[in-house]
Amino acid sequence: MTTILREEKVCALCGKISEHSEIGSTNVFGSPDLDTRPPQMKRSTIGMWIQVCPFCGYCAPDISGIIERAEEMVRSDSYQQQLNDPEFPQLANAFLCFSQLQEYAGNFAGAGWASVYAAWVCDDAGFEMAARKCRVSAVNLWQKAKEKGQRFAEQAGAEEAILVDLLRRAGQFELALKICEDGLKKSPEKTIINILQYQKRLINNADAGRHTVAEAIKGKR
Repeated sequence: MTTILREEKVCALCGKISEHSEIGSTNVFGSPDLDTRPPQMKRSTIGMWIQVCPFCGYCAPDISGIIERAEEMVRSDSYQQQLNDPEFPQLANAFLCFSQLQEYAGNFAGAGWASVYAAWVCDDAGFEMAARKCRVSAVNLWQKAKEKGQRFAEQAGAEEAILVDLLRRAGQFELALKICEDGLKKSPEKTIINILQYQKRLINNADAGRHTVAEAIKGKR
């Protein structure tokens, strides 16, 4: 089961106090998605992965901690526009604002993950086009991360496996197939090989839907 705690937080930017929900404990049953999204029950805790100060709009997993150069970015027009962008669900906006903060601080790997989480929120809310935009944003951020020597996954071929899923879900099948081949050339472990080979089948079928690691291992289509 999932346990939820209520905590008062002092915003590191504006110093005001607000109450937020935090995860006390949770668990998982089943297989993660190919983009690493966890199964239930952890899957449903995503609303507690990010906190938003109701006074200044600072977005972070813990608003009592400061992110480098955050104050400057939070005050910017681009941040404030994202915070209230009607094109995305409110929770997705929070993750996208956090992504901006991470990018501005030079943490492109973390910024990419924040965009992925925003995509998951959009999926749940049925914002299909917004979800695609979030995935493309994550791919772009992770390309910058690679240029800076920042890793966003540890195992050989794992970064390519995640990028492939983001691109496939965004309908960018040609580029997804190329990166899939790049990942297979790295001689990854068997599970990642199975995932990449399964992705190739999905791409060849122009399948942009959600699939799980368990499906890839079993070779289902």
